Amino acid sequence: MPTLRASVELLQKIPIFASLTEDELKTIVDSPDNGIMNFKPLEAIIEEDEFGDCMYIILEGAVDVRIKAVGGREITIATLKTGEFFGEQALLPGATGKRNASVRALQSSQLFKITKKDVALGISHDDELSFVAENIDDAPEADRVKMLLLGVRLFRSLSKKDLDRIDSWTDVVSYDAGEIIVRETEDGDFMYIVLDGSVEVFVVDDDGQIVVLAELFKGNYFGEQALLPDGSGKRNANVRANGPAILVKVAKKYFQLIVNHDNKLMLALKAMGEAQQDKIVNAIGQRFDW
Repeated sequence: MPTLRASVELLQKIPIFASLTEDELKTIVDSPDNGIMNFKPLEAIIEEDEFGDCMYIILEGAVDVRIKAVGGREITIATLKTGEFFGEQALLPGATGKRNASVRALQSSQLFKITKKDVALGISHDDELSFVAENIDDAPEADRVKMLLLGVRLFRSLSKKDLDRIDSWTDVVSYDAGEIIVRETEDGDFMYIVLDGSVEVFVVDDDGQIVVLAELFKGNYFGEQALLPDGSGKRNANVRANGPAILVKVAKKYFQLIVNHDNKLMLALKAMGEAQQDKIVNAIGQRFDW
């Protein structure tokens, strides 16, 4: 594929900038704060959990998007190529500001870097995004859920139609401190994304001692492993709220529609499940599906 050029025409294809005028887009292209960056194969571009201050458009080459599984092993969940973009999710209204994945150059790659200030300009001209940005704390629940899911790579492929119908396939549920959300031996019918607060994933060893496997915060998700096709379908670990917690619940049927259309994501989630199992085996000598 030929190398793309940083241009007004290129930015017009990126949803965040689609509402800007040609003059505004030209200002972004010509800004000294933005510019072309070159990366060597396997070179790090962004790191998971760091605070984001820019986004990137791929002009040439390809990059791998990776997330940390339990135990620290990195798993590739997507490969992005020329014309695709990344890094915007940490900059969206309501996001934590942290990167939810690492990105490495898969081959020699040329990227166009756009600063947070210019991403904010694009958001301010998008009627829907700008409204949420200005009123995020008081925004309707459906808008808060929409912004949350836009920041979770698992849901990046959602169409505008899917997002507009978000209240038809998600539920928002609240839990008090210490309340159990997922119990061992239950069938898995839903996955969950943390909207506010935090939760703790744990199992109980043979001596009756609690073994904490992970603590999850806003934007993190859990419960997807039991929903994967060909999985056991059973929950064999517990999840409880650390304090007051608000979660977004997604039904098994809709989750499977997403992963069945993205084979690489499916494989990545299965690899994450294997890493989770390895941690449990090391901790208490048993195998579980979260």
